[in-house]
Amino acid sequence: MTAIIKRSGKRQKFSKAKIKRAIEKAAQKGKVSKKERLKIAREISEGISKAFRRTRSVRASEVRRRILQRLETKSKASVRAWQQYDRKRRNKKRR
Repeated sequence: MTAIIKRSGKRQKFSKAKIKRAIEKAAQKGKVSKKERLKIAREISEGISKAFRRTRSVRASEVRRRILQRLETKSKASVRAWQQYDRKRRNKKRR
């Protein structure tokens, strides 16, 4: 099973469901229809899962980069929503 290495160095079990939820939320914020966002989330989460299936561990930043790369081809508005969420989250941590 693939382990995700977080920025802090902690390891977390790879979760296809967690990736799918994150993509769905970004697509929802990007004003993508429910049918389309479910399709996009399924396709990308399955592709990411397959890409790292034989990998022992991978950095969270690499998983994120690949998700956004694939999402860019499906919905640029969803990518912008994801990036906006990232900025807000980073700013909260700095306080």
